[in-house]
Amino acid sequence: MRALSRLTFENLRKNRKRSIVTTFGVALSAALIFAVIAMATSFWNTMRDYAINQYGDFHESFEYIPGDKLSIVENAFGVESVYYARDIKMNERYLYLEGCTMPLPSELYERVDTIDDAERTPENSFVVFVRYNNPKRHERFGKDIGYALEDEKISFTLRENSQLLLFDGDIDYNTVTILSCFAALFLGIIIIASIFAIRNSFNISTTERTHEFGVLSSVGATPRQIRRSVLLEASIIGICAIPFGILIGLGATLILLLITNTLLGLNEFSMAFSMPWWVPVADAVLAFVIVWLSSASAAIRAGRLTPIEAIRSNQDIKAKNKRLKTNRFIQNYFGIGGVIADKNLKRSRPKYRTTVVSIVVSVAIFVGLSSFIIDGQRIAELAYPDVGADYVISGGDVKQYKEIAEKFNLGEDYVIHRSVAARGGFSFVVLSREYFEKYARSVGVKEDFDHAVIFNSFISKTHSNGSRSRAQIMEDITDGSTLNIAMNDYKDEKEDTVIELAVTKVTDKDPMGTYENDYPSIYVSEDYYQEKKLIYADDYAMMYVNPGDRSADITAYIAEKVSHIDLNEISEDEVTKILVGFDLRESRKAVDNVILLAAIFMYGFIAVVALIGVTNIFNTITTNIQLRAKEFAMLKSVGMTDDEFNRMIRLETVLYTSRALIISLPIGIGISIATHYLLGEANIDLPYQLPLVPIFIAVVVVSVLIAFIMRYSVRQISKQNIIETIRQETV
Repeated sequence: MRALSRLTFENLRKNRKRSIVTTFGVALSAALIFAVIAMATSFWNTMRDYAINQYGDFHESFEYIPGDKLSIVENAFGVESVYYARDIKMNERYLYLEGCTMPLPSELYERVDTIDDAERTPENSFVVFVRYNNPKRHERFGKDIGYALEDEKISFTLRENSQLLLFDGDIDYNTVTILSCFAALFLGIIIIASIFAIRNSFNISTTERTHEFGVLSSVGATPRQIRRSVLLEASIIGICAIPFGILIGLGATLILLLITNTLLGLNEFSMAFSMPWWVPVADAVLAFVIVWLSSASAAIRAGRLTPIEAIRSNQDIKAKNKRLKTNRFIQNYFGIGGVIADKNLKRSRPKYRTTVVSIVVSVAIFVGLSSFIIDGQRIAELAYPDVGADYVISGGDVKQYKEIAEKFNLGEDYVIHRSVAARGGFSFVVLSREYFEKYARSVGVKEDFDHAVIFNSFISKTHSNGSRSRAQIMEDITDGSTLNIAMNDYKDEKEDTVIELAVTKVTDKDPMGTYENDYPSIYVSEDYYQEKKLIYADDYAMMYVNPGDRSADITAYIAEKVSHIDLNEISEDEVTKILVGFDLRESRKAVDNVILLAAIFMYGFIAVVALIGVTNIFNTITTNIQLRAKEFAMLKSVGMTDDEFNRMIRLETVLYTSRALIISLPIGIGISIATHYLLGEANIDLPYQLPLVPIFIAVVVVSVLIAFIMRYSVRQISKQNIIETIRQETV
């Protein structure tokens, strides 16, 4: 056995290039597993710490418990620990907590860890905060305590710290299912991709050592000893790669946490690194399981070889004549080189299939998950559509808006919208005088702006297949047409008044502050608005602004304006009339950062999985070419020209690429449809969009990668002498 061990070490040293690539693939697998688990535990523990900081380290609290009855709660079954509060400092902000079961924010009470015997009197009452030894059974424990208190005629309020209970294990079935599915998805992808990569490396190693195993078997080595030799090789690679992979995963996790906190702008609450002791242990165990599963088939196959089969080394080339038949297109276009290439791939189907599967896994994951990122960007665009403005102010009147415009010298960088009550399916909008002239000039109106009426009959239309487009629904309205609009006075309950409007210009261009109108729109200036007396009901005004670097100043000004208002002393109608500023640019930036963060996670995950696949592809192709060096030398010795040889290599490249893409792209599109369906289940109405850009990227990258590896492999063996290569029995 010692001799076999020395041979195993020597084989790893001799084929150090393949050994390094295999070790790198195992390290990437271990790093990715570590990063996925560590990010999950960091997020989970950070959210748990946040819940404790917000409310406290308790599962349930019992209020108004007399001092002499505290032992009922303290000694109840399932209670792990308790702490107390003497007073609740309820303020106007938290008045809604009276009579409800929501947890008390920690700022409303002062924690007391112990209560002296002198205070345990009927006259004193306390809030008791309880931690249970089994949070999943908190409902049962809480009911038992409640029944005991009711038996003592004690009136109390029970509050549940649902957030901490969630992170301590009291998770509902749907949440568990979702989290389990995501964890299983990511870990499953890692394990499958890793097994294919590493398994193929060991198969290649076994193929190279087949002759060696045959000689060893002929001199007395048992199948068990040969299997142990293959498993020893796997163990050595695992021992070298896994610690290195854990270090890579640790560094990647720290970088991801830094990026997360930076992009999300987290200051007081930021994600902190959290690595329980079992994370590296679980990572090492999973990585070793992957390595052993990957090497198991190679070990079993090596142990089953008879000495004659092993010495002849022809066990991997088994094909019937009918299956080796080449079609005429390949014969005519690629010649004898193409025929040889096609037959070689058919003879060596296991190696060929393994390479194709590696490409399929990488491409399918990339295309499928890229669609998820694209849909996220589209959702963000729907949530924060481009209205031509970076800041919006609501709740004020025209006078207040113009004061803001003058104070911050906004010039033409703002517009005030006023909606007017109109019947007949029209959207009637009054624009501020300054902006209306700018808008009118942009659509072709050159004069008489105080009397201009601009009409836009283009609306958003959703088709049966879910796609959206702009459609003109009133084509008979042209420049100079007359519109009869019924105006409604809801306040005085008067009958509709019909006014006649002469259309100055028909356009499909929207002014600042509008986005995909659902009705034909009529735009007029405030001068026209006042002249025609269009005010028949209380109008609703909003101000859209492009303030440049003045956003923060406007926000501070609005905050100072409303700082004296007591929300508890005004009616609901008056609340809607309080000035509110909303920075659309900052909101879009925050959403874009979340999408960017998701893209970093997704594409980082895809990149590592793809790298694992690339190690597999590189190992397979380079070793396959090396094993065929004798074949190539013989072909050249009997007259194959360089052009024919290159055509043969090009055909193998095309076959690898085309067949892999034909399988992987439909699978990737299927994954993208599935992720889109999940968005539909979340009530997000979004038409499916084929991920054309990721598909194009996948096609280009796979084509270039396969061509590069094939060319690199061929160049390595082209340096060898033909005679010496033919005389060699093995590589």
